[in-house]
Parts: sequence; structure tokens; C-alpha cells
Amino acid sequence: MRKLLSATAVAFVMVAAGSALAQQSAAIANPANAYREVKDDNVMVPSLKRTVGQLDDMDVLGPDGTKIGEVEEVLMDASGQPVAVVVDVEHGVGIGDKEVIVGLDQLRDDGRTLTTALTNAQLGALPIWDD
Repeated sequence: MRKLLSATAVAFVMVAAGSALAQQSAAIANPANAYREVKDDNVMVPSLKRTVGQLDDMDVLGPDGTKIGEVEEVLMDASGQPVAVVVDVEHGVGIGDKEVIVGLDQLRDDGRTLTTALTNAQLGALPIWDD
């Protein structure tokens, strides 16, 4: 019985994570047209309680605590609200050296770094930022 409950819990978490990624991917299906770079370092990113300047070059860690990259840009939507960051993913992550768009809802601030639950495979499937 305990194994069945554990398997059910794991399946639920995987479905929820996949659903969250699908929602984020749908929200940023066309990033070149949907987002603009926030130029003002003093703009506050409410969900992370930091300014754009504070987020610049901040390390981003994966679910296992390994550094996956760092924040290069903060992106805003058409209404001017910060909604995503561009993460310069390091080559060692296994998806190549590229800049991907990560929704703010996929990041948590632990006080010194940003963390994400996204796996390397999920990071590799995110839209690429090509400024």
C-alpha cells in the first residue's frame, strides 16, 4: 500500500510539473514578439522582491543545487510587467550554450541565488532568446 501511495504521489508531481511547463511554454510561444528587455535597473520584480539590477548576473541553480546558468536579462510583457528572465545556460548542463526564457513562476529566490525545479530536458525545451 505504501508503495502504491508513493508511486501515485510521484506521478502526480510529474504531471503537475509537466502542466506548469506547458502553461509557461504556451505563455511564451512567440517570445520575439511577446517580450521586451527591461532597460531600467530600478524596476522592481515583485514576485522575486528584487530589482532588475539585483537580478542581473544572479546565479540560477537546478533542482539538485547545481548551477545551470545566470540571469542575463529581465523581460516584460506588452503591459510593461516583468514576466520572465533570460538565463544564459552553461554548456555543462548538457543542452548546449544558449539563452533560454524562463518564466518568473518557475523561479524561487533563496536569498543568494535563484532556483528552479526545471530539469535539463525541460530547460532545453524552453524558447531561445535571440536579441
